[in-house]
Amino acid sequence: MSWSKTLLLSAGLLLSNGAAQASATVCPQYPASQDKSHTLNDASLFVGPPKDLVDLMPDDDRETVWTLPDYQDEAKEHKTSLYFICRYKNTKQTVELIVPATAKKCSVAYDKNDKLTASCE
Repeated sequence: MSWSKTLLLSAGLLLSNGAAQASATVCPQYPASQDKSHTLNDASLFVGPPKDLVDLMPDDDRETVWTLPDYQDEAKEHKTSLYFICRYKNTKQTVELIVPATAKKCSVAYDKNDKLTASCE
């Protein structure tokens, strides 16, 4: 195998490994796959289970973004995780997601199609 083929193969393996590790935690657009009547409306970030009521404020008033390293440290110190709670229009049903310890940021924003998205990466 020539050096260029070896280089390409190595680069491809590195890229595929990075893609496998870089997964995002994403709120589903609907609380259940068969229930299309309730769309994503908001999301909140908590240190520990939401029942403990440790709801975190976003970093600033202009964007709904949380920068996570300090919160991840706090969660680890208290032997818990960060929880991302997805809320939906016209229902009290929520989706509770545990944020991976490797996540660096969570955000809630509108995409180019004016659809609300919420995720942690």
